[in-house]
Amino acid sequence: MADGKRLSSAAKVATPKLGDQSILNDSHLFKVIGKRVKITTTVANHVLEGTVFAADPVLNAIAINTAPAPPNPSTSLATQPGNYHVVSIPNIQKFELLSSSGGGGQDGGAADGPGGFESITPTIASLDLSALKAREEAAVRKLLEKEEHRNKEVTSEVQELYDAFNRTLPMRWHGTTMIINDAVLLGPPYTVSDLKAAEGKERNIDHIKRIMEGYLAKKRNAQGANRPGVATPIPPRKGG
Repeated sequence: MADGKRLSSAAKVATPKLGDQSILNDSHLFKVIGKRVKITTTVANHVLEGTVFAADPVLNAIAINTAPAPPNPSTSLATQPGNYHVVSIPNIQKFELLSSSGGGGQDGGAADGPGGFESITPTIASLDLSALKAREEAAVRKLLEKEEHRNKEVTSEVQELYDAFNRTLPMRWHGTTMIINDAVLLGPPYTVSDLKAAEGKERNIDHIKRIMEGYLAKKRNAQGANRPGVATPIPPRKGG
C-alpha cells in the first residue's frame, strides 16, 4: 500500500512547465541564429544571455556565445572572443528574444533592417571582365609562342638543346637550322664544331660555344648519375 502511494506521488511530479517555445520549432530554429537571446534552463534555473551561434534540429540543441560583443561591429570573426555553451532544447524553461536582429552581435551573423538574419544575401563581387580577357589573351599568346619554337623535323634531344638556348637568348628556326641570337647558326649534327657565324659576327661563337658546352656537360653528368653502378666482384679470401 505504501509502495502504491509512493508511485502515485511520483507520478504527480510534473516536468517543468515550458512557456511559448514556438521560436524553437524546426521551422523557426534557424531564424534565431545570430540574434541576442536570454535562456533560462531547467537545471537550477541557470540563465544564459548571448548570441545564438548555431542550431541543430537533429541533435535538438543550440549553441550560444555568451562573450560580450566587441566594441567595433566590423571586427573579424577570427579575432572576436568566444565563450560557447551548448544547450539541449528540452532543457530550456524560458526563451526570450532580446532583439529582432543581431545589430552587429558577436558572431557577425545578424543583419539590421527588415527580415532579420534569414534575409541576408552574401555579397558577390563583380567580375573584372577586362582583366579576365587580358589573362586569356596572355595565355593564348604564350601557347602560340611555345608552338612557334617547336620543330617537328628534329629529334627530342635537338629540341631540348634549342630550348636550353631559348631560356636566355632569342631563338628561331630556319628549317632544321637554329638561328641563335640572330648571329650564330647551328645545323645538323648539332655539335660544337657546327657553330657558324656570318662575317663580322664570329665573336658571338665563343659565347654560344660556352653555353653549349655547359649544357652538354650537365646532361652527361645527369646521365651518369642515373646509370646503375657496375657490381665489383669480391676477390677470394686468402687461405681458404
